[in-house]
Amino acid sequence: MPIEKKKIVFTSHHGNGFGDSPKYIALALLDKGFKLVWLVRQKNQAIPSSIQQVEYGTKESLIELATAEIWIDNCRKRLYPPKKKKQVYIQTWHSPLRLKKIERDAEHDLPSAYVMQAKQDAKMCDYMISGSSFSTALYRNSFWFDGEILEVGTPRCDLFFKAPNRSLDRTKYVLYAPTFRENSSTDAYLKDFERIRVALEGLGYGEWKVWVRLHPNLRQGAATYDFTFSEDVIDMSDYPDIQELLNQADWLITDYSSSMFDQLIARKRCILYVPDEVAYQRQERAFYFKLDELPFPKSRTIQELEQVIIQWDETKYQKDIAAFQARVETYETGQATQKVVQKIQEICIGDSYV
Repeated sequence: MPIEKKKIVFTSHHGNGFGDSPKYIALALLDKGFKLVWLVRQKNQAIPSSIQQVEYGTKESLIELATAEIWIDNCRKRLYPPKKKKQVYIQTWHSPLRLKKIERDAEHDLPSAYVMQAKQDAKMCDYMISGSSFSTALYRNSFWFDGEILEVGTPRCDLFFKAPNRSLDRTKYVLYAPTFRENSSTDAYLKDFERIRVALEGLGYGEWKVWVRLHPNLRQGAATYDFTFSEDVIDMSDYPDIQELLNQADWLITDYSSSMFDQLIARKRCILYVPDEVAYQRQERAFYFKLDELPFPKSRTIQELEQVIIQWDETKYQKDIAAFQARVETYETGQATQKVVQKIQEICIGDSYV
């Protein structure tokens, strides 16, 4: 099957939703003469009508990949046809920075089947997108990757450099977005959200609501977990794009999730709630950074979390944020999507397929 010039096939999280950096690249390409295809497990109303939706994992999806000029993904590919010599594969990865060790750095903790899959994926990949010098070194040393690294920033984080549209909403929001545990336990999760709301409102910040967003691995069973939702504590686990929530929220409370680094880029407030810090590192995954090295205040109990909020020092926090950004040598300027689009246009100019 011949390659179709200027045809791009996108996948995000193995066909789960319309989000992450591939979404923002696709949106920026809408009016530039490309044929855009999105592989998705079920039809998604958030995807513009000008982007063709094809069911992930089907014969049709393999045909689309086989005939595309460019593949764009944010995870290791699982289902794909043999990649042709003139096809280009751009890997955005699914975090600008990360706390937990991954890929070769965690090889002994990963399933052998995944490691084989990752190595094969790395051989196919032509470009990786990096948001910092730290990530560039990681991709080069730990991803089995020998291709070109585009040091342009993270497309999904460009929206942090634009003012959120909050003109009609005076309510403030705190987003709670913990990562998952391998045993699916939520024992270490924050549950008493009312105390957090009261602490924030006690500072004179006005009316507050809590958004709770569980990790995709837990969403299907959210109703079975011990969470109490209300008008003020809202389950946002099914909201399609966490970047939009991060952009709208005034604070983030998380634990070991890479969403903390999105807040770093946005220079917005983030607190770590980590009552199981010791057990997590022993049972789950080692870290690239010690928690005390991060610019985010840490709390192990609900009482400590309240005190962090009450005693918040914005001047110190911004100073710590700037120092950590300098340490990892960030490339984030809000122009990542534009630069990736320019690269895609360069790739497609002058190519011919017979």
